[in-house]
Amino acid sequence: MKTQLMMKRKGFKLSLRGSIANLTKSYVEFLCGLFISRLGDALYTFALPWISYELTGSSVVMGSLFAVGVLPIVLFGPFVGVLVDRVDSRKLMIWTDVLRAVLISFIPILYISGILQVWHLFAVSFVLAVLTMLFDVAAVTVIPRLSGGQLTKANSAYQLVNKTGDMLGPVCAGALIAAIGGFHTLWLDVLSFGATLFVLMRLKSILAKGDTTPVSSQGVFASMAEGFKWLKNDRLNLALSLQAMVGNFGYSMALAILIYYLRTDLNLNAGEIGINMALLGVGGLAGSAIVHPLERLVGSRSVIPLLLTFGTAGFLIAMASDFWLAPGIGFGIVGVCNVAWNVIATSLRQTTVPPQMLGRVLSFSRVLTRLAMPLGAFAGGFLASASEPAIVFLIAALAKAVEVVIAKLWIAGHLPSKAEMQ
Repeated sequence: MKTQLMMKRKGFKLSLRGSIANLTKSYVEFLCGLFISRLGDALYTFALPWISYELTGSSVVMGSLFAVGVLPIVLFGPFVGVLVDRVDSRKLMIWTDVLRAVLISFIPILYISGILQVWHLFAVSFVLAVLTMLFDVAAVTVIPRLSGGQLTKANSAYQLVNKTGDMLGPVCAGALIAAIGGFHTLWLDVLSFGATLFVLMRLKSILAKGDTTPVSSQGVFASMAEGFKWLKNDRLNLALSLQAMVGNFGYSMALAILIYYLRTDLNLNAGEIGINMALLGVGGLAGSAIVHPLERLVGSRSVIPLLLTFGTAGFLIAMASDFWLAPGIGFGIVGVCNVAWNVIATSLRQTTVPPQMLGRVLSFSRVLTRLAMPLGAFAGGFLASASEPAIVFLIAALAKAVEVVIAKLWIAGHLPSKAEMQ
């Protein structure tokens, strides 16, 4: 027992390094390429609402733009799942990266040409969401092949890389926008896709050897129906999806108006907004680092309600304080909760869903979890313009509290306790 306690304390102290240690060389290479690409994604995520505000000055447009970026997940998620289950994941990721780079380059090109309009931003956001979903679902399906079976550690490292990019990207974006403008900052995102392309080329033989999933001979709609039926009949995975659906409604409300709130209510400049947005990445980084030792310390059954309660407090902090860093701190706390939860949920899905159906089940799960996000984003934009952004943060906190109830009633009983894990 003494040895176990020492190992747990050591795990907390070395959590960042431990998230990467002992993973396969191929998986570490994949994460390195992904990290550079995620930095670029963070530049886009910061620059696009900034550009939309410069063009329109409207919180409704900003919220609508966020919603349009989520809507394709709901509309095309099932088709994406079928595609991922049927084609070479590596080639799919390569093509989506190339197409995303070309698509994002349209925005500065149209700006330089003097013909950029708001509808162009909506169109790019819509198509980009489909391509990003294809890449992300394909990436999750190859993690078991590249990671050597260490799923919790591998998914934790995957989230660690994503959130490190989210942390550093906004700081860089704030400085870059101040120096060269939001439009030109997008060129760096275009270049960042080259990192994942390089790594995916190097991993050709490894991913090909691991691709033993049989290609389904069913029709597209029959394959979709099979994936939906499996998810519907699996209580654990369905409960995880419904819980995230509730939380995403509140989170998308708050996130859609965050930059608007920072810019108009707190009167922050680009650099200060970048620091606040970077704290979201700091929270996600902390969540990915602590989830593995925290799960071992308290058990899977207790860790999810604990994390969700922590997230509720984060929204309340963002609502209650006028300190210029309070929104970043509050959303960073929410990020700890969300990322740690996502690591646990992804590992559960990878171990409970049949490999030949993983793409379809993940996509249908994403449809459910993202279904409320466009509604939340639209609602957040209208509420912020009609009343106060603090009301939006309060609703987000209430949604997170509902997640706690769902976790205790329908999810905790399916997970091992601390005693059962030891």
